[in-house]
Amino acid sequence: MQAVGEPHLCMSSGHDLQNGSSDVLRPLNDVVICCEASSILVNVQDPVQVVQVPPDANVGTKLPNSTKLSGLLQRRRGAMALSMEMSRIEKEVSPFSLLNDTYTVFQKIGSGSAGMVHRAIHLDSGREVALKTLRSNDPGAADAAKREYELLKRLEPHPHIIKAFDFHNLHGEATLVLEFFDGLTLQAVVQEKLVSEPIARGLCTALFKAVAHLHAEHILHRDVKPQNVLVSRCRSNLRLIDFNAAACFDDGVPLTPTGTELYKAPELLLGESPCERSDVWASGLCVFFMLSGHLPQGRDTLDPFASIKEEVALQPPSFNAHRWQHISDECIGMLRRCLTVDREVRPMMDDLLEDAWILDPIMRSISLLSRVVPGAEAYLSVFSYSIDAINAQNT
Repeated sequence: MQAVGEPHLCMSSGHDLQNGSSDVLRPLNDVVICCEASSILVNVQDPVQVVQVPPDANVGTKLPNSTKLSGLLQRRRGAMALSMEMSRIEKEVSPFSLLNDTYTVFQKIGSGSAGMVHRAIHLDSGREVALKTLRSNDPGAADAAKREYELLKRLEPHPHIIKAFDFHNLHGEATLVLEFFDGLTLQAVVQEKLVSEPIARGLCTALFKAVAHLHAEHILHRDVKPQNVLVSRCRSNLRLIDFNAAACFDDGVPLTPTGTELYKAPELLLGESPCERSDVWASGLCVFFMLSGHLPQGRDTLDPFASIKEEVALQPPSFNAHRWQHISDECIGMLRRCLTVDREVRPMMDDLLEDAWILDPIMRSISLLSRVVPGAEAYLSVFSYSIDAINAQNT
């Protein structure tokens, strides 16, 4: 056996990284092997034979009798035998190779702590989809992915909730087939440019309707945040995504707080159980963020790895920054209701969809215009009254 010493060795025959990029995958065979430096001898002719060698041992150390080959075989196979230094070998089946007959997989479009998402084409239909694969092949993770699929199917149809098309669990490799929605996360959108109030109103209405639909089905999302809201490139539409933390609240089982601490409602930070109003607070946070570029309660100025203290969790959100001077009173009033610290006072999502800022765009325009055009309010009020009269006659 020949000795090969590599500080880090990573071999992938399931997918080839083209040009050194992790974003473009080329399907290959069925095996992914990743290993790090240490001391294991592997025989290529019989890869099942893996022999642990002491770190200080000479590479020429004799193998156990069960691994000895005859002299003839040693001479014939010697050139092909390989000895590698490594701490462990993980050998698993690539989920993409298992789906090669069904999908053509392209670049990675998203990732999180639990899994990765790649754009793909369904070969039979030509439909563009998103494949969500798990980082772990633990059976518990696969079960959670299946629950997410079943929950999404239960929520269909809704125009602002990501659709689930299929679920695969082949050899323990779970893959969730989702609708491909061409857009960016709300986090990325705001990093490029703040959202104007008229556009924010449309996105807010779509998000609130999606969350209201969840609650009507007795489901809590429990992780509404800017990273879990996909916004179309034209900024006119969105999808609520990532339901792996979602749960039914009518099962009679107490729900424990989950999700990302930075975006949790105050009551969750204080150890209370989640409820519909917890989702309301997180949804209001998304609207606050898209308009200001910051999180309420100054949370984005805190240490992201430190627990949010009680005094911060109980602090009412501030609207004193310069940006809020250009936002209507109706919008700020709606956000104050969403972000009320006391959840017993915080409205339900159905009530917020009846809010004046969301329900009556004409009156919101009157409020904005009256700030810059003296006397405009009186004229626009008459116009609004006339529109209402016409609508009443038509009904």
